[in-house]
Amino acid sequence: MKLNILIINKFSEEFFNLFNDKEQLEDLIEINSFTFEKSNTLFVPKSYSSDNQHYLLVGSQSCDSASQWVKLGAIVGKSLLKDYVIDITDLTEHADIENFVFGLLISQYSFNHYKSDAIEHISISINENKYSKEVKDMISAIFWARDMVNHPSLTKSPTFFVNEVIDFIKDTEIQLTSYDQKWLKDNNFGGILGVGSGSDREPKLLIGEYNKNAEIQIAVIGKGVLFDSGGLSLKSPSGMETMKSDMAGAATAWGVIKLVAEQKLNIGVKVYTPLVENMPSGSAIRPGDVLTLRNNKTIEVLNTDAEGRLIMADALAYASEFKPTVICDIATLTGSAYVALGLDIGAFFTNSKDISKKFFESNNNSYEKFHELPLFDDYKKLIKSDIADMQNTGGRFGGAITAALLLEEFVDNTDWFHLDIAGPGRSRDIDPIYSKGGTGFGLKGMYNFIKSYL
Repeated sequence: MKLNILIINKFSEEFFNLFNDKEQLEDLIEINSFTFEKSNTLFVPKSYSSDNQHYLLVGSQSCDSASQWVKLGAIVGKSLLKDYVIDITDLTEHADIENFVFGLLISQYSFNHYKSDAIEHISISINENKYSKEVKDMISAIFWARDMVNHPSLTKSPTFFVNEVIDFIKDTEIQLTSYDQKWLKDNNFGGILGVGSGSDREPKLLIGEYNKNAEIQIAVIGKGVLFDSGGLSLKSPSGMETMKSDMAGAATAWGVIKLVAEQKLNIGVKVYTPLVENMPSGSAIRPGDVLTLRNNKTIEVLNTDAEGRLIMADALAYASEFKPTVICDIATLTGSAYVALGLDIGAFFTNSKDISKKFFESNNNSYEKFHELPLFDDYKKLIKSDIADMQNTGGRFGGAITAALLLEEFVDNTDWFHLDIAGPGRSRDIDPIYSKGGTGFGLKGMYNFIKSYL
């Protein structure tokens, strides 16, 4: 069915010319108490219109930021109960159509893979001239990342993840390499091997490369703990309930490189995703063990539940060897990040003021929200070990900072930023933008940053 969406903030002659009878329409508006305030909507049947088509009026007053336009689009999208082909008309002359369309489309996500009686999903399409291919591709990448987070860990083995990535990138120019446990042993990836040692499912390192001859080369590392029991430092039963989502960083990283490749950006991107399960068993690492990582630095493991930084450190060290322009990493790393910033804001850390400026300028009109936390050098004493180069936990306070400081030890003086998405990487409630579960948070932010190098 065809549906025309009119974004309005006042009545005008142009508006009334779309309908047969002004007084009849005014009566409909009054009866339904429609106002121009954002999120107010009114469906106008085709019998009212001069072109015999259905119209949806969408109020937009006070809608003055990207996040509000995304939310408005998502609210409208959730209200649609039939299949529609949509045209959008801006009668305000300043509507943010791109973010409105983004919200409209992102509201349509659902994950029904394991439901026997799933409700058939409605289909919304928008005429191609009304929004860019980039928005559609971004939505597709976010939905894939959400799917990967939402799959249960019984299904989501390292091999399953690799196969899903192979299918996801099959129509792109991304070159894929999957390294197995033997290669990891031969090449000194002690962090990945240590965390994965307690599981029957062998760890992997999955690497994807796009446009390796471009002048600008960006490395993206994503944390891929496919299930996190805490290892021998076992989590509580309730603490484990959502730990299938501890690979949100890895899923997001693959969404980023796929989106870059689809837009054929003249920027090189190389993704590194260590894939492990953190499980307790007789072969698992123990508190007090010392691991030697890719760059030969050693880490004393005081808490096996502080595992993400161990696999990320290996991947960061390896990425540094190729001397990229900048290294980015994304991980559901610490509960401390969302204690500090809440569940909706990503924690940003960097060793470069220029990178910080570039990241926040490229994301000043995004629905995703980030806040920079300090790499406070004095806190390095908190991760100093008596028997190794460092230890994997700095204690209760400043945990997001001490985790980031540990990661910094493995970037070899390369410009680098770290996103801790432990809060916004998973939605705890259902809202129009984020259905409960995986969110794909950070994908848009990292893509915006990469694109800023053009």
